[in-house]
Amino acid sequence: MILLVIWLSLLTLCAGRPLYSLPGKEPHTVKLPLQTSRPYNIAHRGSNGEIPEETAASYLRAIEEGTDFIETDILSSKDGVLICFHDVILDETTNVATHKEFADREKTYEVQGFNVTGFFPFDFTLKELIRTKQRYAFRDQQYNDSPKVLLIDDITMPTQDTNQTYAEITSDAYFNYIKQYVVGIGPWKDTIVPVNNNYMLAPTDLVKRAHAHNLQVM
Repeated sequence: MILLVIWLSLLTLCAGRPLYSLPGKEPHTVKLPLQTSRPYNIAHRGSNGEIPEETAASYLRAIEEGTDFIETDILSSKDGVLICFHDVILDETTNVATHKEFADREKTYEVQGFNVTGFFPFDFTLKELIRTKQRYAFRDQQYNDSPKVLLIDDITMPTQDTNQTYAEITSDAYFNYIKQYVVGIGPWKDTIVPVNNNYMLAPTDLVKRAHAHNLQVM
């Protein structure tokens, strides 16, 4: 018993993190405080240097490697299923270009003021979404053809296009709503310290307002 306690203590010290149970095992009303003793280890789209990004395998590898958070983006399929996917098009990280049956799905849409041409996730149903691949040729290619992009939580929940601006989703009213289930936000850096002609302007009140709603900023 003494040896077991010592081993667990060493494990905790080496990992640098307290031994909490997995988030999915806790009641939804429980929100553990975030540590502030060291920098966070945030896995950008999972461990994407090893395994194609935004896949379950990439996320699990990041967790095995000790990440604190997994950064992801969420899009919707044509039939309203939420998926973890970073790009607005499927071209760079899936094998969609090899599927001749989808050739007519290539479209051009205006995205944030620019015309973007490619295969968009919202033009594909969940069953049609294809397999993933590594974004860059210099990365390990052995995990290509990984399962479809990871689904978010309840896949039966349809989504709605709220058409909200960035200002609206960083408003006090929105913060007051999301603080029920969110512990922190990761805003675009220019919304914290704006830049004009390569000169930093006065900081905004975004961090102060987020903290006022008990939200961490990272």
